[in-house]
Amino acid sequence: MPFQDVLAPQHRALANAPPLPTEARLFRGALSQSGWTFRGGRNRVFLLLSGSGRVSLGGTDLGLSGPSLVWAPAGVRGSVTFDAGAEGAALAIPELALGPAMPTGAIFAEVRDAVARPILGARLALADARKMLQTVETIEAELRENAAGMQEVVRHHLALLLIAIWRRANPSTEKPKPSPRATVRSFLHLVELHMREQWSLADYAGVLGVTADRLNTAVRRATGRSPMELIHARLMMEAEMLLDGSSLQIAEVAEALGFRDAAYFSRFFKRLAGVSPRARRAGLVNRQVREETSYAAWP
Repeated sequence: MPFQDVLAPQHRALANAPPLPTEARLFRGALSQSGWTFRGGRNRVFLLLSGSGRVSLGGTDLGLSGPSLVWAPAGVRGSVTFDAGAEGAALAIPELALGPAMPTGAIFAEVRDAVARPILGARLALADARKMLQTVETIEAELRENAAGMQEVVRHHLALLLIAIWRRANPSTEKPKPSPRATVRSFLHLVELHMREQWSLADYAGVLGVTADRLNTAVRRATGRSPMELIHARLMMEAEMLLDGSSLQIAEVAEALGFRDAAYFSRFFKRLAGVSPRARRAGLVNRQVREETSYAAWP
């Protein structure tokens, strides 16, 4: 069966296993039954456009009929089965992808709270179900093609999907206390907004209303990495994009990323990448020259 999580998240963290990827699958009128068994390692979306199936989640077992939606947040174990002939999609989203995709603005807390709880077979209008299916189709195509900018496109469409799920979640008036996983999502979202401001771990913890130790524990259990490792990895991604795809001077790249000292930025980059920013850029130029002057490029 596809999309099975081999280990529960806390076991993966202890084993220092790499995080599970974002995966998408579309199905249209399959001749046989399709089934998923998941152990809580990733967030799950199941869209049933037409046909029937069954969901078992958190001690609840019920039938499904399209068009409908199942949302299973990370940490929840269960299974979903779609009968032969069903049409829809399945999406598995790790925390490291979900957090940065959280929408900004006034609805952030409401979306965060909505996706912290399971949604079992919520009925959808056919037009809404088709829009959500189209969003998953775009994600699936981007993941399959893996072209330049893929991560940004996937993040954008995940944000659209999260808003669509929130609109259909029927959130209760009583706001639940954010779970550790909700705290992790909020942290990853804040990293996207403030990584260039060089916030400390205490800054993030203060905004989230938790202690630095609690934030560190929650992030490590959910991702297998420390908060600062994730912040540095995101900064490195931005640095590599600017070095490879812009004409900015290295000092300007450092300033754009919030480093007041270009020399410190160079040391930071070399410590994580193994080469200096200047060597990274020179290596890219050399690779381009080799490609342009290779025999394959000759007429």
